Amino acid sequence: MRILAAFDKCKDSLNADELCSLSRSRIEAKFPDATVREIPQTDGGEGFASILTRSREGRMRPVRVSDSLGRPHEVEIGVLEISSLGSGVIDFLGLPQSGTIALVEMASSVGLSDLSQEERDPWSTGTRGVGECLLKCAEWGVDAILLGIGGSSTNDMGVGALRALGARFLDEAGEPVDFPSPRTWERVESVDASGLSSLPPVIVACDVSNPLLGENGATRRFGPQKGLREDDLERMEAEMTAMSGKLEEAFPCAGDLRDRPGTGAAGGIGFGLSLACEVSMVEGFPLVCEWFDLESEIRACDLVLTGEGRFDSTSLQGKGPCEILRLAEKFGKKAILFAGSVEEDAVARLRQENDLIEVREFGRPELSLEENLARGSEFFADKLDEVLDGLASPTEEKELRFRRIRRVKRLMRRLPRRSNVHRYPVLKWFSKTAYERSYLWSFRSKAILPAIFLGTWVALLPIVGIQMLVVFFIALWVRANLPVIVALQWISNPITMGPIYYADYKIGMALFGLIGIRQEPSNLLSAQTEWSTLKFSDLLDLIDTFPPMFLGGSILGISLGVLAVFLYKGLAKLYKSPTTERQ
Repeated sequence: MRILAAFDKCKDSLNADELCSLSRSRIEAKFPDATVREIPQTDGGEGFASILTRSREGRMRPVRVSDSLGRPHEVEIGVLEISSLGSGVIDFLGLPQSGTIALVEMASSVGLSDLSQEERDPWSTGTRGVGECLLKCAEWGVDAILLGIGGSSTNDMGVGALRALGARFLDEAGEPVDFPSPRTWERVESVDASGLSSLPPVIVACDVSNPLLGENGATRRFGPQKGLREDDLERMEAEMTAMSGKLEEAFPCAGDLRDRPGTGAAGGIGFGLSLACEVSMVEGFPLVCEWFDLESEIRACDLVLTGEGRFDSTSLQGKGPCEILRLAEKFGKKAILFAGSVEEDAVARLRQENDLIEVREFGRPELSLEENLARGSEFFADKLDEVLDGLASPTEEKELRFRRIRRVKRLMRRLPRRSNVHRYPVLKWFSKTAYERSYLWSFRSKAILPAIFLGTWVALLPIVGIQMLVVFFIALWVRANLPVIVALQWISNPITMGPIYYADYKIGMALFGLIGIRQEPSNLLSAQTEWSTLKFSDLLDLIDTFPPMFLGGSILGISLGVLAVFLYKGLAKLYKSPTTERQ
């Protein structure tokens, strides 16, 4: 058995390496012949530089920089040869074929976890240490910098980094403000960018698309989790607006950058750096996926284990462990997610996509957060042992269920799905809607049954040409499975359309007669009609057949739709029964 252990960190308890290593030791104790592949995950936060660098046999170089409060602090920067990355990663990042790349981790210099609860105050923290790291990379002569920006404690728009790179923030007397954190911005009257150092291209690993300002901007969206009080949000937003205006005087491009997606991530660091150098952004998980060739790793394994500290609604928005589950679904692999704490609503939404997925909570709700964090290793090991014991003696019903779902997933692998719809050029416009509405891809009865009934009904209506559009909006309205309801429209195709619409017409005419509606039969819809001799004006007379045809199609579609629903429920019940019972 081949098992993939691909864990993200449990914040303030276990890092990704520790979780993967602990998994290996417990698995090998239970299954001595198992092959365990460890791939620690990172979202750009803690562990980003070391995990990626060591996986490619690069080296970590220590440097001394300022922390988020301006205190001396030692961090490590990864450096490796670009040629060691492979063509897939090189193309993904847009790198040259040779040279060196530095990996910088924002959390190591200005991380939130490095500050005590009392020190967590975005008014006083700044990104000077990030700028010092980037400056050191430039001194080393690297050809590109990959910056992970997760886990930061700052909300200064990258102003501190600009100061470290040579920009000067001057007060009314023309004197420099040495550590321009938001608390001191009111002293800044002007910005002098003449001494700005040059940097190689910076690639920012970022999983959010928030702009700098506004309701979804850096302050309102992320400020509270960094220690900003609710009653300070408006004042911080006003200070950021004012400072961005002062920056625009020195950097004319600042006005255009404020609304760019991603500039609100990590307190606006992307905004500030974009003023000083060439900055591009890549999504964090696709980067990690390409870096470790996760698709091949998952395809080659029998079981996927992943997890994080807390599984909630934000986990569904592109975080690594949840995306790993979706890859496992894509390749029909069994996957189990472990989390210290679990939000049940998020689990329910996840299982709408794939009810093969298992989510296991290893924290103890009856204990305090502090005790759960302190004993995280013990609790995780206990829960993993429990799961492994179940794997050692699987029930026949579970195995049958797994094989059934795996066969279905294999058949549907090449079809558009929620996780890959963005890869189809004609469907890119739909990718955001598809991602946010997981019920469109659910194979649970409450999504499948309305899709079968309504899909059959619409397929038999005489509305050729707009059926796909109609069922698309129906699926959104009634929360039905989109692939099924769309596929059913092929019931009426160029071969079957004639017989179906003729049957619709005959049923409709019969019903008109029963309810006393008088309509003359169409001479065009008879066996004696010579279609090759008809003119376009003759075909327009077919419009008169639409009312009875629509009525007949509705009755026929509803009848067959109800029949299809009962047939599906019967077959599903039969198929779910254990083999021994059916025999």
